Amino acid sequence: MSVLEGFNSYIFDLDGTLIDSMKAWDNVGYDFLLANGIEPPEDLDERLKTMSFEEAAEYFINSLGLDMNVLQAVKGVTETVADKYRFDIELKPYVYEFLEKNFRSGKNMCILTASEEYYVTPLLRRLKIDGFFERLITCTDISMSKSSYEIYERAAEMMGYTKDTTAVFEDAYHGVINSKKAGFFTVGVYDEAEESNIERIKKSADIYVYSFNEIL
Repeated sequence: MSVLEGFNSYIFDLDGTLIDSMKAWDNVGYDFLLANGIEPPEDLDERLKTMSFEEAAEYFINSLGLDMNVLQAVKGVTETVADKYRFDIELKPYVYEFLEKNFRSGKNMCILTASEEYYVTPLLRRLKIDGFFERLITCTDISMSKSSYEIYERAAEMMGYTKDTTAVFEDAYHGVINSKKAGFFTVGVYDEAEESNIERIKKSADIYVYSFNEIL
């Protein structure tokens, strides 16, 4: 019997969970600030890890003195990686097979991501997985970030998913923690970017997988 037996709805994180994209974001915030004449703080990456793009933009503006409005800052940061999503970034191993199998078996599936729709949608189409999902939900859509457990409750509510029959898939420690805090069965997914948090994620998630092949 599958460990996911009894769950008829899945909420997937995107970056680092379904797609191998985290390296595309290495130093993006740092480089963006330098390009705009601002010396980034040493702990910038740690600060940005749990922020939505809007929260990061507000931090750049209000705390670091960036002379832009929020929309300009968000566009400036995301445009630096948008083409990588459109043309280069690929699925993690066995993701397509896992999604196809569960789509054919009638699972309800959606994506909940901090990335932006305008470059995620072309990626999903290019990778031929857009048809597997009922909806793409972004943090921007619901004005929440994954630093809050309520975002998972809100996503499930929007989709009509019930908490006791919904599994959430996350690679990041803060995502796993907040999904569990919201009361969802949570699958921790390995990503190199979270290497330092693996043991904490394993202890927090209901199950942990290094590859989707393990739960095919």
